[in-house]
Order: sequence, then C-alpha cells, then structure tokens
Amino acid sequence: MRKILIVDDKEGIRTLIREVLQAEGYVVEESHDGWKALGWIRQVDYGLIILDVKLPGLNGIDVLKTIRDEGITTGVIIVTAYEEINTKTDLTNLEIVALLSKPFDIQDVLEKVNQYMDSHKRGD
Repeated sequence: MRKILIVDDKEGIRTLIREVLQAEGYVVEESHDGWKALGWIRQVDYGLIILDVKLPGLNGIDVLKTIRDEGITTGVIIVTAYEEINTKTDLTNLEIVALLSKPFDIQDVLEKVNQYMDSHKRGD
C-alpha cells in the first residue's frame, strides 16, 4: 500500500514531507496529535508511518509502543529533535525502519521511505 501517515506537531514539517511524498505518488494523511494518530493507525492499513517523538497528547514513543503491543507491524520512521540516549534506548526493541534527527535532509526521508516501500510492496 502506498498510503503513508505523517505524525508531527509542526505543520511546516508535515507539509514539506507531504509535498515530496505526493510528488512520488504516495497517498499521504497527516496528524498533529498522538491520540488522533493512534486512532487512525488502528483503523487504516498504512504502508508506513513517519512519527515524531514530541507530540501533544500521546508522545510518539508511546504511540509506537502501543501499536507494537497491539500487534500492528506497520513500518515506522521516527523523526526527532531529541538526541538523548533514552530515545534510542526506548526504540531498541520496537522494530523501527529508521531514526532521523531533526533537522533532517528531506532527501534522506525520501530515500528511507522509498527503500522501505519498495521492499514491502503489497497490493494498492
């Protein structure tokens, strides 16, 4: 599936990622809130989730832990401004596709998305 969910509280970041991914042919949905995103993830079969750590409501790490606990195996790229060791430690066993630090190069995001989506092709 070529549907991607971007979860970030910064509208400018969501817009940048969305525009680049849509230009590549992906269907993109956006959320600025962890709780809202969790609800969507439970209902929609996304091909990939791009997830910020610092979110209003439920933070990205807790969103990821919750979906993994619920057996949702959708690929997740974590983007974060945090360079804390705790973030990396928290992610160790949560099976993420990549961890990208903000500010990131949008081409790095696109490369990770394309690599993952190409290797996990499913019916659209």
